Amino acid sequence: MVRKLFCLLLLAFALNSIAFAQLGIRAGVNMANHIKSFRKQDIIAGFKTENLTGYQIGLTYQIFSQRSPMSLGSDVGIFVSQKGFAYADSTKLVDIVTLGYKEINYLELPVNLRFRFSHKLIGAYATSGFYAGYVMNGKSVNETNDLTENLSFSSVIDRFDYGYCIGAGIEFFKKINVGLSWTQGLKNLMNQKSVNLPTENDKDNRVFSVNLTYIIK
Repeated sequence: MVRKLFCLLLLAFALNSIAFAQLGIRAGVNMANHIKSFRKQDIIAGFKTENLTGYQIGLTYQIFSQRSPMSLGSDVGIFVSQKGFAYADSTKLVDIVTLGYKEINYLELPVNLRFRFSHKLIGAYATSGFYAGYVMNGKSVNETNDLTENLSFSSVIDRFDYGYCIGAGIEFFKKINVGLSWTQGLKNLMNQKSVNLPTENDKDNRVFSVNLTYIIK
């Protein structure tokens, strides 16, 4: 079902006549698997300093069908995106809690529909689409014992990830985009035999991002 929707989205882009296109550089901060819901207390908790688990950097290519202030188009990107999760592993026999986190670096390709409303000084946009990602590398950090080791991919079922994404933001001078985005993975990435896993619902990627895009062309 996901593949069919993804193909339909690509087909819509291909049928969309190109009036103009823009290339931009994007950088941002990822808060991975820490915002559990959109309730006020969960969003506030997600902005704690210790929850800023990663970064996002790469290129985005935006395509629009017309140059009017209000237009529908698409965008495709290629990013290095750092995701992961924190964990607390308790040992009942000795009453010890081990705290730590895992950082996983992805090469990520998002494809979105993009709605834009823009004037000379300020505008707004909204996006919705799908992404695919590939695990490049990662590490596991044991904060209790101050230990760091490279992530063993025996704990990952598949190095490929996919899911959907939504976003919105504000545009300044048709050059600078400041945005928020949410990506929800649709795949269980972690092996059931892995140690130090978070709760069952945390085995997919859920990432809230704050990003800045500068249009260079």
